[in-house]
Amino acid sequence: MKNKIKIVSIILLFSAFMMCISCGQKENRGEKINEDGVEVVINHIEPYRIKGEPSTFSLEKEFVIDTERDDIVELGLADIGHYFIVDSEGNINLISPKNRENAIFKFDSNGNFIISCGRRGRGPGELIFRPFPPLFLIINPENEITVTNFYRRKLVFFKKNGVLIREKKLDSNLLAVIPLKNDKYLVFGNLEGGSTFSTISLSLCNSEFKKIIEFGTRKIPDERETEKIKGIYYTFPWGISDGKIFAGLQDKGYEINVYDLDGNLIRKIKKEYRHIPINGEYKKEYLKIYENYREFREKIYFPNNYPPFHSFFTDDEGRLFVMTYERGERPGEYIYDIFNKEGLFVGRRSLKVYHHPDGLFAIIKNNHLYCLQEKESGYKELVVYRVTWER
Repeated sequence: MKNKIKIVSIILLFSAFMMCISCGQKENRGEKINEDGVEVVINHIEPYRIKGEPSTFSLEKEFVIDTERDDIVELGLADIGHYFIVDSEGNINLISPKNRENAIFKFDSNGNFIISCGRRGRGPGELIFRPFPPLFLIINPENEITVTNFYRRKLVFFKKNGVLIREKKLDSNLLAVIPLKNDKYLVFGNLEGGSTFSTISLSLCNSEFKKIIEFGTRKIPDERETEKIKGIYYTFPWGISDGKIFAGLQDKGYEINVYDLDGNLIRKIKKEYRHIPINGEYKKEYLKIYENYREFREKIYFPNNYPPFHSFFTDDEGRLFVMTYERGERPGEYIYDIFNKEGLFVGRRSLKVYHHPDGLFAIIKNNHLYCLQEKESGYKELVVYRVTWER
């Protein structure tokens, strides 16, 4: 009888143990539900470990394009602007807003200079460039270099050797125009022609820049009309990867919407997150914006915590790398949440990437991380790493 009781006790303990493991796994894995035909992926605090799928990566530095280096200075590349692109061959195109002659500099996959193009001026193929708003650079589906020039209200197309192909007039205040494969455009700016910097939308447009669908709008409070100003940077991160459009708005919490190239919402990625208190350094830097505007400065208040995330970048396989406000392992680094192409939270990685109130400057392509970094001297450099994925 005693032996039977002992066996039953062991079985009950084992069952309880397995239930605990099962519950622990359930809390640690992403959940997928359906809302009105849209898949919603709900992720928890800890990553979901997927058998056979990598969750992080190691980096090996390959080369650096350093704007403080003598040979780079001689080219006229005095600064690297907010945008750079990498084509299918691994060539890197950079924007240099401070150059007196050309705005675009092209380097090969080993960091060797090839050409510069995009002359300063008001003629065909010429650009007006200033640090802000910057020129926006993209490679279109025909492998052409495409530049959005806000101050000239035009879209300029160059061959990969820098020769002008054509121009397209823009009637609105657009900061970024991205030609898509389906004769449509992804547009970031103000299609209504109003104040570009206080109200900015991300929209899908037809070939005549008529809005098909709006993915979201970022509104910055008007200091002259509001009594209180929340002391945060109003970011609106977005990106394109693997035939999908990603968009995230701060006021929705930790949520990133995924659309197809026709503007259909196909997935929502949601995640629980740790609340990170806003520190004194952040407040000090933010108040510098209003250094000469005492009447506005007195309206500012800071929330207790940072927003759920700052921004994100993508790779060519549809992964997302989301910058949180959690400090990383080394000075200047932040923790990035890694989501696989299904929207599941699979890992975290500490990275050093130059970030700005308007965005984040990194991309992973062909298993290489290209990221802008700021040196202690204040000069910028583009650092290229080989990426090795690890389980």
